[in-house]
Amino acid sequence: MFTIIFRTFLSLFFCLPLISAPKLQTLTSTKGATIQAVVLKLEGDKVSLRRADGGSFQVSLGLFDEASRAKITGIGNQTGQGDSASTLRETSGSPDIPFEKINEIFGNPLFGDNLLWDDAPGDVASRLRWPGESSTETSQSFRLYAPSNYKFAAARPYSAALYGGSSSTSGVSLVFANKGDCFASAGAGEEHFKQGEVTKDPKVLASWIERDEELITERMESLLGKGRRQNYGQGSAKRKVSRWDWSGHSFLLSVAEGDFVSLAVEKIERANARGKARKVADMHIRRVHRANVERRDNGDVVIGNIPMVDQGPKGYCVPATFERCMRYMEVPADMYLLAMAGSTGLGGGTHTPTLVESVQKEVWSAGRTFKPLKSHPSFKELMRFIDSGIPILWGLHSTEKFNRIANERTKERVGVSPGSWKETIKDASKEIKGFLKPHISEARHICIIHGFNKETGEIAFTDSWGDRYKERWIGADEALHFSQNNCWVIEY
Repeated sequence: MFTIIFRTFLSLFFCLPLISAPKLQTLTSTKGATIQAVVLKLEGDKVSLRRADGGSFQVSLGLFDEASRAKITGIGNQTGQGDSASTLRETSGSPDIPFEKINEIFGNPLFGDNLLWDDAPGDVASRLRWPGESSTETSQSFRLYAPSNYKFAAARPYSAALYGGSSSTSGVSLVFANKGDCFASAGAGEEHFKQGEVTKDPKVLASWIERDEELITERMESLLGKGRRQNYGQGSAKRKVSRWDWSGHSFLLSVAEGDFVSLAVEKIERANARGKARKVADMHIRRVHRANVERRDNGDVVIGNIPMVDQGPKGYCVPATFERCMRYMEVPADMYLLAMAGSTGLGGGTHTPTLVESVQKEVWSAGRTFKPLKSHPSFKELMRFIDSGIPILWGLHSTEKFNRIANERTKERVGVSPGSWKETIKDASKEIKGFLKPHISEARHICIIHGFNKETGEIAFTDSWGDRYKERWIGADEALHFSQNNCWVIEY
């Protein structure tokens, strides 16, 4: 359709004499079609143009190639013409500034040119030296838990994350002083429950948040001027941000008192929509999720393409795991915002009922259903969810014994015939009945059940501890022994 529109415009241009005034610009679409028009106004991602014959029209900025987008957003500064120039300056945030200057204030080579969104996520992560976090058929993420000497915009980001699809970058999220990472004392993976001693003083956190906000604001204003304030996000994620725009990018500084300070880089279209996400139809994700169910020759049935979120050395298993499930179901989520919604304590520890209430609203507004299960699901019920491509949020006691069993089983079952392995699991089920149940407060954790083997009577689960914990196995009876009997699902 876009090509047809451009051809129509072109036919008009070629039939009419062109105005040679300097205001007339040659613009090229992403398809290679060119037009000549005067840039009247840029509002968000919509640009108003006037043809040589005086006729006006409006199209999306994204329909033009990179050079034309830069020309459109920079035209106000170039011409200094009345209201149009004012609108353009406000929207574009000095688009004539070269990307090297943006990299300079960040202190990192985030940009390879004036447009981040057409860069492959792996290329961006490579120049930033951020390690991989997750890779599915449709999404990629990279995350750096930065050392104390690492700086971005003059402040230390405890978490630096990059998101994208298979071939293009979609956003960057940097979280600076925050109530989770600043007081983290846990180890990685299953060592998470061996905590050290950390001073947890909310006044100290408040001073760190204030310091980072000042440092980042000073850097941004030194190049892009004073940011404008706007509301951003929905539901529990709704907050005030300071916003700077540059060449199709929005830089959003968010400060949540007592929780965190963050800087996001997003497409200007999303910023103009105040972070409101588009709804994805059930029909579409049902089809995608059915295709995600892998059925292996040994009888394993496992849901693939669940994004990994590495919670890092802090007690964020609940918000991190909820983020994984929500993103899998096409519901936007961020573990730091979820931690805020769940009244997570300093260093971790989420009040799950509070978070559940908030998540229910988020999920419903996105067109999905959030359902607590009455207890640990039966094996038959579990199979039904997994067969449909729906993962289960599982509350359990992730004790040293539980992790030892899961690690050993996951290794030992490789290459063993289902028939003989079935006997091993039966014997283990009998043995577990002789052990005491974990205390109600012991090693409380949440992860995702995402697979089963009907013949052997096992379940597969995945933890928010990085790629090493993407898939582990344990007998269904053993899983029930360690279960808190709290489970939830996000359904269509």
